[in-house]
Amino acid sequence: MWGKKVLSEELKKYGYVFSMKKHLLMYAAVIFTMLLLGHFFQMNLPCQVILCSLGCISLPFFIRNTMKNKYEQKRFSDINIYMEQFLYSFQKTQKVLSALEDTLVLFEKGRMYRTLEHAIYHIQHTYLEADVEATALKMIEEKYPGDGIHMLHQFVLSAEKLGGDCDKSIALLLDYRRMWADRVYELLQEQKKSRREVILSILTSLLLCSVIYFIGYKLNLNLGKNPFTSIVTMIVLVLDLYIFYQADKKLSVTPLKKYQQNDKEMQELWDRYDKYNSKNLFHVIGKKIAAKNLIHNIEKEFPRWLMEISLLLQTENVSVAILKSYKYAPAVIKPALEKMIGEMKMHPEAIQPYLDFLSEFTLPEIRSSMKMLYSISSGYGGDATIQISDIIRRNQLMMDKSQRIANEDSLSGMYVLFLAPQLTGGAKLIMDLILLFVVYLGHAWML
Repeated sequence: MWGKKVLSEELKKYGYVFSMKKHLLMYAAVIFTMLLLGHFFQMNLPCQVILCSLGCISLPFFIRNTMKNKYEQKRFSDINIYMEQFLYSFQKTQKVLSALEDTLVLFEKGRMYRTLEHAIYHIQHTYLEADVEATALKMIEEKYPGDGIHMLHQFVLSAEKLGGDCDKSIALLLDYRRMWADRVYELLQEQKKSRREVILSILTSLLLCSVIYFIGYKLNLNLGKNPFTSIVTMIVLVLDLYIFYQADKKLSVTPLKKYQQNDKEMQELWDRYDKYNSKNLFHVIGKKIAAKNLIHNIEKEFPRWLMEISLLLQTENVSVAILKSYKYAPAVIKPALEKMIGEMKMHPEAIQPYLDFLSEFTLPEIRSSMKMLYSISSGYGGDATIQISDIIRRNQLMMDKSQRIANEDSLSGMYVLFLAPQLTGGAKLIMDLILLFVVYLGHAWML
């Protein structure tokens, strides 16, 4: 009952409306499909009943995945429109409330409309709260979590408080939104492609399995009469159903998920890396593995941190920007960042704290970016505006690479699910061949 209740609540969250007629039609379609497969593979009645039952049991979970996909794609569309319009409106007025009111007009009644309406109401009718705009924007973040929207909100709150020209920063955020949207669209297309590949893999494996039945038919041998064959076929079909469910579930991931590393896990990873020495062979291997894991996480998170720095540099100097960035810095970067801040306090004019930042890893992009930051800080590098723009361009490329890594991670394991039906189908094919051989020999011996 608990599982059914949870599933029901989740479906309500995704906007699913229960209809008896629609449900009956879907269950009828499932039963018809399962009976058709059962008839095609000449399964006995008990196995067909079991197959139909499992198909009906799994139907609500497939409905959940479908509704979740639609729900997440709608959320992505809403937040994409919100970020773009909010930035343009804020650029014009430099007021959070005005930007929210302008953005609200673009949405019809729905989740985003209600969220913005609630945030606007909070700003207009709250008088005893110091950071009323921050609280209102946090309401939006809770409904639509994501690194981009959090970064946007932090910027506009700072810009409204400090004032001044923020056109360059807004242009930077608009470029970030555009590239983020392009990557999400690419991810959604990859998800569709992977889903099609798994379906084709299942269909191909089943068609290959049917070859034996065709051969048996030509030899006047009915393999379906054998109970063993029916049981094996039922198991394979159930496994294919489970494989598709796992693939469908994996491909129903949200593109708006706020990626947040676990501070404790990242600290433990750093501790493991630091404890190894170069004298012991096992320590050398362990250090290489730990370094590989750290580099993988750093490459994903460094661009996000540099983006924060780039925004802060519009109003702060380099030292202050680095210091302020620590609060929202990714967990994997915090140990190195803390060390860097400590060194900068002792040697504020030195280049070494910048060069030492993550220097234990061979990461040319990071080293180059840190040199550029020092150049801006020291004033030796010429026009600071041009240098900041160069950092931003570099960062955009790194963020694109970082997000592609994250997208690849989200699709990891799909190749195994693509191959799995071929393995189950191959196993059934071998068993059917053996059975066909045995039955044929028995038939020939009786003759």
